[in-house]
Amino acid sequence: EYAAPVWSPGLSKHQVDQLERLQRRACRIIMGPAYTGYASALEHLKLTTLAERRESLCLNFARSLINSEFEHWLPRPRSSITGRSTRNGQKLDIPKAKTQRYRNSPIPYLTRLL
Repeated sequence: EYAAPVWSPGLSKHQVDQLERLQRRACRIIMGPAYTGYASALEHLKLTTLAERRESLCLNFARSLINSEFEHWLPRPRSSITGRSTRNGQKLDIPKAKTQRYRNSPIPYLTRLL
């Protein structure tokens, strides 16, 4: 989970499944004979899935960027671009992505989370 906002958006489905499989195996080892299933093990150990934790970490990081000295890394809110006050005025203008690689990079991903 170290630096998850940077590397998490670029993970493929296969890589996400491999990471989740690792947590499943760790839960099985920790629980021993009491292991009945992944969902019950997560509940018993008071854990969430790795995907949920990564998304939560990324969202917290994106929110912390908004009012920090690095807020210029994120696009401006729509209301500051159009000058209009709308229901979506606080949402950020999502950068246009011509390639899938840029679309899955950290800044567009964090912008979509917000």
